[in-house]
Amino acid sequence: MNEQQQLMASVTRRILSDHCSTELLDQAEQGQYPEALWTLLEEQGLTTLGGFEALGGGGGDFCDVLVVLREAGRYALPLPLAETLLGVSVLSALGVALSDGPLVMASGQFSLDADHRLVGRGAKIRFGRDAKTLLVVAERDDQTVLCQVLASQVEIEPGVNLAGEPSDAVVIDQKIETSNQIVLSGEGLQAIEMRGAAMRSAMMAGALEEALSLTVGYALERSQFGKPIAKFQAVQQQLAVFATQVAASTRAAETLMVTQPLNLMDVAIAKARIGEAAGLSAEIAHQVHGAIGYTKDHRLNHLTRRLWSWRDEFGHEGYWQERLGRELLADTKTDLWQQITAMG
Repeated sequence: MNEQQQLMASVTRRILSDHCSTELLDQAEQGQYPEALWTLLEEQGLTTLGGFEALGGGGGDFCDVLVVLREAGRYALPLPLAETLLGVSVLSALGVALSDGPLVMASGQFSLDADHRLVGRGAKIRFGRDAKTLLVVAERDDQTVLCQVLASQVEIEPGVNLAGEPSDAVVIDQKIETSNQIVLSGEGLQAIEMRGAAMRSAMMAGALEEALSLTVGYALERSQFGKPIAKFQAVQQQLAVFATQVAASTRAAETLMVTQPLNLMDVAIAKARIGEAAGLSAEIAHQVHGAIGYTKDHRLNHLTRRLWSWRDEFGHEGYWQERLGRELLADTKTDLWQQITAMG
């Protein structure tokens, strides 16, 4: 990371360390939206980071967004920061002025007819109930259209995901002004998917780093048979595997943080590798912690439940492994080994 990114990470870490407590996470899971923390992030310009200043954004680029989101993942931030920053990046790329408040992308079975009426339903829309504006991906004839919709004008069917975060269904039946419709190209849709996968990769990397820190700390403090469990060879082996997984995840995420613009290969590698690490690492973390790691009072479960949720969003590791394989095989001029070594 460059000096500016290090400063962003430090500021974000300080804010979340002071305000994103276990108690706040528990309250958020009980339905109390942490408005004060969102306002604080907004005042620091973190909710519009990566957007063009001329359009109401906070400046910076997508690499800066990933740096901030790694810290958000480290603290299991229960706010639609990633969802909003994805919306900010999409609107900025399209040259559209940003709206106020949280932005949330919504996809599902949505269609836009010739009379500009948007109809449909989308499920598993993260933080749908907390959004002020929904960016709805709809089909119109042979086109894909992005529609801006006020969240207050749609029907929300509340739900939660494994992490206890809002994962709502959204039902829409309303006319959309043409000024709030933007035609998306195939490349535009792929860019949205890639940005979303990169965001989740960065957040998972942060959560994995924090889970490793908690697990090592616990192993050094917890004693059994008169000595810390970190002294036992079996536990040391587990921690070594855990640390290896985290190191690989950190490396993959940091590649995205210094690569502008994003490319498919780096995103596919990062999402696949970090998703695989999330499963292995969460298992080890809970094995070392024992029963206490599963309790609501312990911070570990806030991280691992998000890891299990995030690994499936914007494509799980199997999906991106297949995408990576297809991309490599599509190059008929260079053999596979040369392609792999060129990426090293």
